[in-house]
Amino acid sequence: MKNYVKIEKYINYFFWTFVSFTIFLISVFLIKFNILNKNLKYFLILLFSIVNLFIYFNIFLHIKYKDYKSYYNIITIIFTLIIIFIIIFGSRYIMLSLHSNTMVNKI
Repeated sequence: MKNYVKIEKYINYFFWTFVSFTIFLISVFLIKFNILNKNLKYFLILLFSIVNLFIYFNIFLHIKYKDYKSYYNIITIIFTLIIIFIIIFGSRYIMLSLHSNTMVNKI
């Protein structure tokens, strides 16, 4: 019985890895071949990336959303994303501010 549970776990991992890879390939083909219009293509790529993110959290990082022990891991990931957001957009704001304030008027 124990081996059956282990095999079922591996089959589950294989299935979700295959789904993730398939979503990745669909995203690549959406970008390479202009089949859909621009807005729908961006929406689908964003949707596929969010689905892949949840698959990666579940399979590779072993963060289960129903498990209370993973609560602190999820908080840590959210805090890290907030810090990265602040760094990236703060740097962008500083660069745009410096660019607009140091423009030399052409005579």
